[in-house]
Amino acid sequence: MNTDTKYIVPYAIPSSRLDAKCRFSLDGIISLTQDLAASHYGSGGLSIPHLQKKGLTWVITRQHFEIYEYPLWLDTIQAATWAKPVKGPFCYRDFLLSYTPGGRKESINAALTGNSVSQTATTPIFAGTSCWMVLSLVDGHPIKPDASLFGTLPFCTEDALSSVFPRIQLCDAWDSEIIIEPNGTDIDLNRHVNNLNYVHWILSSIPLSISQSYLVSTLDTYFISSAKYGEKLICRLHCEQQNDNSWQCIHSIIRANDSSEVFRAQTQWQQESLLSRELKVE
Repeated sequence: MNTDTKYIVPYAIPSSRLDAKCRFSLDGIISLTQDLAASHYGSGGLSIPHLQKKGLTWVITRQHFEIYEYPLWLDTIQAATWAKPVKGPFCYRDFLLSYTPGGRKESINAALTGNSVSQTATTPIFAGTSCWMVLSLVDGHPIKPDASLFGTLPFCTEDALSSVFPRIQLCDAWDSEIIIEPNGTDIDLNRHVNNLNYVHWILSSIPLSISQSYLVSTLDTYFISSAKYGEKLICRLHCEQQNDNSWQCIHSIIRANDSSEVFRAQTQWQQESLLSRELKVE
């Protein structure tokens, strides 16, 4: 559904995007934001295939996501995205996820029978902002988008979050380094490693002592350069405990042959009880 300035769709949490406790996984949330962006841009004739016909393409450069609650299997949410005004070569896009009326199910039985009586959430469960650029396929240089490119795509000045992205400081020492070799299934429409894979790789590197008891509350990502098929990468991780309820992790992915950085991220983790509820089975 399109409003005057926003693209909004209902979404039921699928079984294919769950973690071990029937919660919508962070991988699933990030994939949903990409699907929303692609659908909204596509509705205005600005999908990657549309742009490729003009010798152009989209690339994502930065993201800042905040997760306030992880919905459960078959919860129903309203997923919204909108494009914000362009600043130079930078195109900003925000996201907001919230429960639909009755969408926060009281039990799995209520979800399966449609007899939920839960109340509508009054606050978002997820908010995000992101920065994109349009590149020339000829020389890879960014272009400054104008009205002729965006056509009738509407802009919205509302902020889901402030589009000011925090700096991520690298570490002097790393807790772990994992070798990654992208294969054919990791490649996207631009013939580079799909941005979703970087997030998946950094989450896969987290120790079980953290990932089994904590959930990501904040994710910051910087896409620095494009990795390609056949390149050997090193996924580096450093974690520091902030207090009993939280951890902070720094992530960096570099090329093995020259140590040039491809991707950098920071995750904040909180005790799972602060960000989720248990699935009830009657």
